[in-house]
Amino acid sequence: QPSPSNPRPAGCFKRAPAMPKRRRDNGSDDSESDEQNDAENEDEALRDTLRAVNASVAAARRRGGEERARLVAEATAAAKVTAEAAATRIEAEEMKMGVEQDRAALEAEKASMEKAHTFQNSTIVLSVGGHRFETSRQTLTSVSDTYLASMFSGRFLLTPDAEGAYFIDRDGRHFHYILNFLRDSGSFKLSSDLTESQRDELRVEATFFGLLDLMMPGPYQTQERVGQSLLRGACVDGTRRALKTAVAQARALVFEMGSTTPFLAEEVQDLRWVITDRVVNGSPVWAAVDGERFMYRGGKQQMTISDESDCAEGSASGVMYNAEKTVDVAAPTELPSDKWASSPPATLPLQYASADRLESATTARSPWVFVPEMRITAVHGLDDGEPAMAAALRQLAALAA
Repeated sequence: QPSPSNPRPAGCFKRAPAMPKRRRDNGSDDSESDEQNDAENEDEALRDTLRAVNASVAAARRRGGEERARLVAEATAAAKVTAEAAATRIEAEEMKMGVEQDRAALEAEKASMEKAHTFQNSTIVLSVGGHRFETSRQTLTSVSDTYLASMFSGRFLLTPDAEGAYFIDRDGRHFHYILNFLRDSGSFKLSSDLTESQRDELRVEATFFGLLDLMMPGPYQTQERVGQSLLRGACVDGTRRALKTAVAQARALVFEMGSTTPFLAEEVQDLRWVITDRVVNGSPVWAAVDGERFMYRGGKQQMTISDESDCAEGSASGVMYNAEKTVDVAAPTELPSDKWASSPPATLPLQYASADRLESATTARSPWVFVPEMRITAVHGLDDGEPAMAAALRQLAALAA
């Protein structure tokens, strides 16, 4: 209760009179300004919040990208390790398979060698046309590239008969000569008691077994090889021209040439010519047995006779030549016999003075004269039954069909 001395209770104060609101210069009062400031502050706070949120989002995205990159890198590394492990496993399996294959091949080779060793060191019995022979594999294979060396090389499965003999269907009457040659090829000599008929029979057998050139070498064995080589080359070429030329040359491996009447000088009359493995201007070279003259295709596509130096150069100069000019390479025996010409060194003086001369391309008198009654006689050549010759003749027949 208020008292006279204390008209209001303690803690009670009289409200101060309200102050009149002040106005701004623009006429607004302070209340409106505060509200505006508060709104601006709220907007700024909101923007700060949005910026903070955006920064947090960006940071989260960065962290997410980094995490994703890390996971991708880890996954790639894991895949690479897995692939390398798989490749290593495959390589190891392949190596293992290769080792197993090599081991199997080695075992097979070992077994084959053991079998060959047993075969080589055992006695071999042959039945040749009903004739029985005992020998060894070492003897039968002592000369390579022969029928017997191939047969008993160990590459083929051979089955003996009931008596343990290997049968060969050939004439056994002369087979002991074959064996004796194989046993001692370095000093083997045929018996002089053999008749010509027996030699012919043995020649057939030696040819079959691939031993003819070694057992019974002929005087023209080298020339025969040249002829065979020419024929094989023509068979590969396959043209009619090449085959006909090779056949003609192989039939004239050795020939003699001369005039049937006294005309040529002694050094070129009745010379024997043998084919060589030399080639000049696309044609084989024939050499005289005296070794001083050579017959070759000269630079003017004419068969020429001259010395070694002219032959080596393929020169058209010489002591004799055939005036037949042909693009095709020909055998000397195929050239016209009436077109052989000789020079003074190759002609007898008296006959040279009265001989018919070749026409000269110039006003000068030609030094060349025709050789009258010229003859060329084949001495040795390959028979039609010789394998290389027979093959060439078959091809020619096929082309003509």
